[in-house]
Amino acid sequence: MTFNKFFSGAAVATFLGLGTLGTTSCQKDFIELNDPTRIPTTESYKDSLSILNGVTAAYASLQDLYGRSGGPRGIFIFGEIPSDNSYTVTSGERLNEFNDFSLLSDNPNLQSYWLSSYRAIARCNIILSRGAGVKLTEATRNRYYAEVRFIRALTYFNAVRIWGRVPLVTQELMAIPDAYQYGRAPIADVYAQIEQDLDFAEKNLPVTYTGTTNLGRATKGAATALFGKVLLTQKKYQAAADKLAPLATGSTYALQATYANIFATNNEMNSEIIFAARYTKGTLGLGSAFTTWFMPAYGTTQSTALLGAAFTGQQFNTVDTDLIAAFTASGTTDVRAATSYVLPTGAATTLGYYTRKYIDTPTSATDAENDWIVLRHADLLLMYAEAVNEASGPSAAALTAVNQVIRRSRNLPVATANATVDLPSTTTAATLRTRLELERRLELSFEGHRWFDLVRTDRAIPVMNAFFARANSSVRIDPDDLLFPIPVQEIQTNPILTQNPGYN
Repeated sequence: MTFNKFFSGAAVATFLGLGTLGTTSCQKDFIELNDPTRIPTTESYKDSLSILNGVTAAYASLQDLYGRSGGPRGIFIFGEIPSDNSYTVTSGERLNEFNDFSLLSDNPNLQSYWLSSYRAIARCNIILSRGAGVKLTEATRNRYYAEVRFIRALTYFNAVRIWGRVPLVTQELMAIPDAYQYGRAPIADVYAQIEQDLDFAEKNLPVTYTGTTNLGRATKGAATALFGKVLLTQKKYQAAADKLAPLATGSTYALQATYANIFATNNEMNSEIIFAARYTKGTLGLGSAFTTWFMPAYGTTQSTALLGAAFTGQQFNTVDTDLIAAFTASGTTDVRAATSYVLPTGAATTLGYYTRKYIDTPTSATDAENDWIVLRHADLLLMYAEAVNEASGPSAAALTAVNQVIRRSRNLPVATANATVDLPSTTTAATLRTRLELERRLELSFEGHRWFDLVRTDRAIPVMNAFFARANSSVRIDPDDLLFPIPVQEIQTNPILTQNPGYN
């Protein structure tokens, strides 16, 4: 494939940011932007409305990064399918290559996620490049900048965890030859840019917004939580603990009393949600496809009983029995199990378990209401406990954080100590480390965290090889499998890009 062919049409928009950005008004939230009115970037950013629409377009990019019908399958193919939580029965889209670590660099899912990542980054860079020419108050301008820098940081954070060294583009590219200048930046440089973006976002984003039309925009708390996760991933444990402490011990966010309520489509952006990629069904193709993507290949009768209408499940993200065994070992009182997995009924039991976190009645096969939760309070509490434990051992604050999550998993009041389930003050660092690994697996299953958690804690190789051994599989992984291959199309079109070890 030639460079010019690669950068034709939509691909030019993706990497250089020379495409179009959408505009809209909205009712549910600010991301409803797939409007017939579309402003070319070469003509926009002349007033405050146009820059607001550009920021909205940057948010819309998240639907590609977390999964969209007709687009990339989303983060779950990297965060869940390679893990011991999940597998896919789908081979036609080559998702099975993520199951058994047989990935080839021409896998189309790699290419689509790469393009979507740099489309999001390009949209953010356009705002940062052109925003200075728009008449705005300094506070408003900085807030817009903070929103897109948060999105850019989140996009690069996913990319660096998937591929390691990636091109670090922080300015708008105006001409095709400019793209040739970007090879794979050192991982430390990518993380340094992520930290700079999140520092700016944290200082310039509001704690909350007024009005429901702004529900879901990045907040100061979202920037702080993501910043803490970035520091934790780099093993900057004390810095991560310090960053996460105000949210872990404060009242900005709170656990939902009932685990299932976190995921209810009539309870979106609840007290536990720190940040989510937002979707809305029935309007201009902005719904999510997770319901049918993760549902078994039910017949008409069974799918109608589950969803209220007949739809075909794809089984892209099927619950592995190894996860069910972990839930069973945790005890019948763990209420998370009922939401995390269920066995199909009747003859369909042979289809395997599926998660109930994304059940909704779609208006079409790929048009449901479910948001993709990126950060939530339980995740933050467990990250905080991990950071404290790795920095200085299991303090009272760390144990308090994880005990809240454990209590909620047993339907107990999270604010009240319970000697029956709480980890005692005598808990050792090693014991807490093991328990945190388990709690994160059970608490956050099918939310895109498991594989990245195992890599972050240096547990991917021993955990996954033990998993394959239990399954009597011949698959084994080694350090080369901890990163995914750079899409071969990118290497063919940009000769200064190199491949990750272990891939052609």
